[in-house]
This record gives sequence, C-alpha cells and structure tokens, in this order.
Amino acid sequence: MLTEDEKQILGIFGQRHLIRKDELRRVLSESGINDGTISISKLSSLGYLKFIEAVGPPCYTITQVGLRALKA
Repeated sequence: MLTEDEKQILGIFGQRHLIRKDELRRVLSESGINDGTISISKLSSLGYLKFIEAVGPPCYTITQVGLRALKA
C-alpha cells in the first residue's frame, strides 16, 4: 500500500516521466513534500521508478510498472 506522499510522487512522474535529480527536490518542495528520499527509495525498490546515470545529469524515470500502478 502506498502512502499519500508516494502516490503524489508517482503522479508527478506520471505527468513528467523523466526528472533530473536536482529538479526533483524542487518539484517535491513545491508539492509540499519536505523530503521524498524514503518515498523515492521505496518506489524504486517496488520497480515503479528507475535511477538513470548514464549520460548527462542523474535522473529518475517512471517505469512501465509504475505507469500501470498509477492507472490502477
């Protein structure tokens, strides 16, 4: 079961799909979420989000599993 913060974070990713790590802090703050580190870690461990660090700045993206969970 996801918390309200986790659902809100997943919704943000559902709209934007890809967010730079530094931008994520700002977006969470604007959404009233003080520190989403634990929520991001949980969503990542559930396979809903993925951390990408290959080229350019580090980013998080929503996975297909995350998109399906968002629609459920």
